[in-house]
Amino acid sequence: MHLFDSLTPVLSLTMGDILVTVREITSGDIGGWLLGLLSDTVRSILRIVMIVVISLVLIRLLRVTIRRIVTGVLSAQTEPTPAQHQRADTLGRVTESTGRVIVIIIATMMVLSNLGFDLAPLIASAGLAGIAIGLGAQSLVRDMLNGFFILFEDQYGVGDFITVGAHSGTVEAIDLRRTVLRAIDGSQIVVPNGEIRVLENQSKGWSRAVLAVQAAPNADDAQVIATLNEVLAEVQNDPKLNERILEPPLLLGITAVTAIGVTYSILVKTEPLQQWAVERELRALIREAFRVHDIPVPLVTTTLPATEG
Repeated sequence: MHLFDSLTPVLSLTMGDILVTVREITSGDIGGWLLGLLSDTVRSILRIVMIVVISLVLIRLLRVTIRRIVTGVLSAQTEPTPAQHQRADTLGRVTESTGRVIVIIIATMMVLSNLGFDLAPLIASAGLAGIAIGLGAQSLVRDMLNGFFILFEDQYGVGDFITVGAHSGTVEAIDLRRTVLRAIDGSQIVVPNGEIRVLENQSKGWSRAVLAVQAAPNADDAQVIATLNEVLAEVQNDPKLNERILEPPLLLGITAVTAIGVTYSILVKTEPLQQWAVERELRALIREAFRVHDIPVPLVTTTLPATEG
């Protein structure tokens, strides 16, 4: 009887009374939960905005700083060449791109952390992906590393004439990944920087014309040497040739004696890439001088095989 009396107030409640009671109990909790959720969301958004703004400022400062450094380096040169401009610009772009990627990666990780993501699995996955990419792109990484040191050490630049392995040509373009050559016959050669082990630069700072002049075995050695000295003196007095020559030409004398003839060697230090033009001019002058002084040159004989009939 007492149990029934205690349950009577509960059983007599209507559905409306129950809803009102539940609303009164939970209204405070829901309001607090919504307020806390809004506060956390606003705080997280503000953090993300600050991260983005700071990242953009850092990227901007990086770009301005690198440009000022590049400008300062070029200003220190008396007359910067196009190759030096390209080298400085390329190194500046590489440094800026690397710094920008680092800033973006750090900012992205901070944004994800603020959004509640667990970064541990992401970092582990990125590490595995990096290893896989590194193994699959070893040649690309090698090309870019070698290209960076080629530019940093200024081993060669646009306009230089180089020999890499079996390929020779004028450098048309160079970046981190490849070097583009233009051969004498006009063909374009693309060489990955990672494949460059040993190179020959024939126009770094200065060049040298090397001439091997031959006279007949019966020629008078003293007359030949005197004639060559006259030609070299004439070259030094020629304004057109003298501006291409850095030092007085050097006659080494007799450097080879064969049954065909006697070889006299001449060395001329020239401006970069001017060695071939100087060689052509010297050959023409020497040929004319030999003709004037009646100096015999080796005769090339050809033996034809005998045929029957």
